[in-house]
Amino acid sequence: MSRRIPLSQLIKSGVVYHYSRLAADLGGPMRALNMNSGRPTVFHDIRPSYIYGDKAIADAILKGHFEYAGQKLDVGAQGDPWTLAVPSTRFATWLHGFSWLEDLTVSKDKNATIRARNLTDKWIAVYGKWNPFAWAPDVLTDRLYHWLAVWSPLLSGDNLSEAAQLRRSSVLRQMKRLRTVYRRTSPGLPRLKAAAVLAMGGARLKEKSDGFLGRGLDWLDDEIDAQILPDGGHVSRSPGQTIEALEILLTLDSLLQARGVEGSRAMSRAIDRLAPVVSFFTAADGKLVSFNGSGEGNAARLKAVKKAAPATTSKPFGYCPHTGYQRIESEGTVLVVDTGPTSARPYDTHAHLAPLAFELSTELGRIVVNCGWSEQQPLNFRRPVRGTAAHSSLVLDNRSAGRLLKEGWGTKYLGEAVAMAAGPVKVTRKEQMSGTWLESSHEGYRAESGLSHRRRFYMSVEGDDIRGEDSLFVPLGAVPVSNAEVPFQICFHFHPDVRVSLSQDQQSALLVQNGKAGWRFRTDGGPLSLEESVYLGAGHKPVKCQQIVISGNAFCDSDGETRSNRVRWSFRKLEARK
Repeated sequence: MSRRIPLSQLIKSGVVYHYSRLAADLGGPMRALNMNSGRPTVFHDIRPSYIYGDKAIADAILKGHFEYAGQKLDVGAQGDPWTLAVPSTRFATWLHGFSWLEDLTVSKDKNATIRARNLTDKWIAVYGKWNPFAWAPDVLTDRLYHWLAVWSPLLSGDNLSEAAQLRRSSVLRQMKRLRTVYRRTSPGLPRLKAAAVLAMGGARLKEKSDGFLGRGLDWLDDEIDAQILPDGGHVSRSPGQTIEALEILLTLDSLLQARGVEGSRAMSRAIDRLAPVVSFFTAADGKLVSFNGSGEGNAARLKAVKKAAPATTSKPFGYCPHTGYQRIESEGTVLVVDTGPTSARPYDTHAHLAPLAFELSTELGRIVVNCGWSEQQPLNFRRPVRGTAAHSSLVLDNRSAGRLLKEGWGTKYLGEAVAMAAGPVKVTRKEQMSGTWLESSHEGYRAESGLSHRRRFYMSVEGDDIRGEDSLFVPLGAVPVSNAEVPFQICFHFHPDVRVSLSQDQQSALLVQNGKAGWRFRTDGGPLSLEESVYLGAGHKPVKCQQIVISGNAFCDSDGETRSNRVRWSFRKLEARK
């Protein structure tokens, strides 16, 4: 059955969160003002081996153009953004997080380091003592992470100047503040990053590190134990957060190695577990699959992570049993299926309600997708794209398999969490000479209808024949809720590069991928309908695309073998025209 979150737990979580927040804030400004002891702060001149940046973003910043989530702020080549009105709160969060500093590291312009120091020094002049927004725990964590990561490439070029000493003193002051408010960072990846930041700061400091290194590594071990699953996935079940966790650990590990300090065994093992999962979550086009708050990402960034990570076997493994995904790959065709439960609180704020959703891709690009996710997407899309209908899966009675918290006091205190999770998800897999079979089921609809959803997949060894079957059934031994009919839709969202043409009998469709490869979609259900959809996996702009929807009505007392409750479908690759 679907798992309901008790009201008492919601209230308790909210009270504890806000009490800790108030306690940490008391005296916060005074602590920030008094943290500089007056003694010189000296950093080791060490460089992490892993830093990824985008040259195009760097070039824009050098011209004074800051852009995020489709919003822009122009400050001029010599100006700064710190006293100007910004377009939005999340733009300000990105701006004060300084992630764009890493982009400046790849610029070939000789003024990039000067510009980086100038923007940092002006931030210190305006916000260096205290600001409730700029010093908020998550923003503070991001800023310190990027300052410490790029310190030697960008911020240490004038080590003997007074500005450089102010920079180092500011880092020390901010690290002390972060240590104080560490428990106020958001659960999940932000807290793992905060622990890593304290260790990074300790590795940078030449003089007495005030326990930053040891404390940071201890807290990091705790977060690794809670967040990095045995199969190498992140507890959020997000491919994007899994890759980011690996980046954080690789950055810290390279700083520790450069300093001659050995990291913990837990960190080393986490890196070894995370590294192979990068390939597992890579679609056939070289970018990430889009599940649970993850988008395609950047192929060059993904390649850089793979290069920096420990060597792994060239062929990705077939399944992540703890993270809950299955991967079938044959002759350049890749099928990835979500076969896991909803992430447990407090790691569910990006969880999508889409058990058994899948994505299909080839070396030419993506074919079947989910609507995707981007941190820069319009805010009004954030909740809708987490629903089942935004995924290539089955929707029963126009409801999602689970339920998000209603917007209001609940989301204000706990974030965009899940109020009702999809129930247990079961999966079996068989490898045969002819191909791979996969069968999975979930109980996300059982509470309302009494029906479970089962989905079967088959992919031929040649990768040109993919078959599926969706059925709605009353589990063996269970009592039917009623004998009523409920409507269902099976959605297949297609990438914007795929063009779809329905046949006249509405039982099949022709798919043309990138104007080159052709696929034939068929079903024994229907009728089919061709509808509009949107894709957000590639960036902040929603891109129009198409989806095929198979509609029907299922009986609530069926065993899943009747024509009303079972739909079969297939994708077959057509021979290329000569």
